[in-house]
Amino acid sequence: MNFFRHSGYIWRTAIADVRHRYAGAGAGALWNLLDPLSRIAIYSVVFSQIMSRELRDEAPYAIFLCSALLPWLAFGECISRGTRALISNAQYLRKMPIPESVFVAQVVVAAAIGLVISYALLAIVATIIGFTPTWHWLLLPLPFAMLLLLGFGCALITASIFPFIRDVGEIVNVLLMVGFWSYPIIYVRDILPEGLQGVLPFNPVYPALEATRQLVIQHKMPDPWLWAAGLGWGLAATLLGLAVMRGVRAEIRDVI
Repeated sequence: MNFFRHSGYIWRTAIADVRHRYAGAGAGALWNLLDPLSRIAIYSVVFSQIMSRELRDEAPYAIFLCSALLPWLAFGECISRGTRALISNAQYLRKMPIPESVFVAQVVVAAAIGLVISYALLAIVATIIGFTPTWHWLLLPLPFAMLLLLGFGCALITASIFPFIRDVGEIVNVLLMVGFWSYPIIYVRDILPEGLQGVLPFNPVYPALEATRQLVIQHKMPDPWLWAAGLGWGLAATLLGLAVMRGVRAEIRDVI
């Protein structure tokens, strides 16, 4: 398997990406925390007074928000940066016999590292404000893996098309914005009309994010169907993405 053969390269480049992404900035690698935390702080301040009453004291709003927002940011990074992964690494693709999918995998691994760092910080903050994490948090890598597998598959598809149709990059940005509001990350589910609540489970990101929320906030094992659906979406997207990439492999290195 290509991923096992190049696993060392994927990990090295992913770690280097996380360390040097903000090279030249005064805070350096610290921006890996400051960037998502700044957005979290803004959303928390803006929506906390509106949504806290709707949570019925289940959890502080900041924890409710971060529990889904942090995975979503990692998912969005997989797709947005993964879409441009082949173009960004064109010099390597032209000279080295490395499979195209490896460069997309590197982006996903970097996003996973950032997610682990962010959630470790969230655990510290939760403990400080009195919302002590339980052993259920130890299972969080499972829904994270399902979500990032879905992101990997989607990124394989968009990365395969982007060198031929550059508008795909802008389309991805629009779809991510729509996707952000299609799951109750900022708002609570109960404010939606019943009809829309019934449609939510068909959202591909729903199983992983809902499983995360059940582990973090409700302190319970996620519903069994969430595991099956989350894994199914991830595998289906990855298999489709690999098929699409194989279909354009013969031409893609001539285009980038």
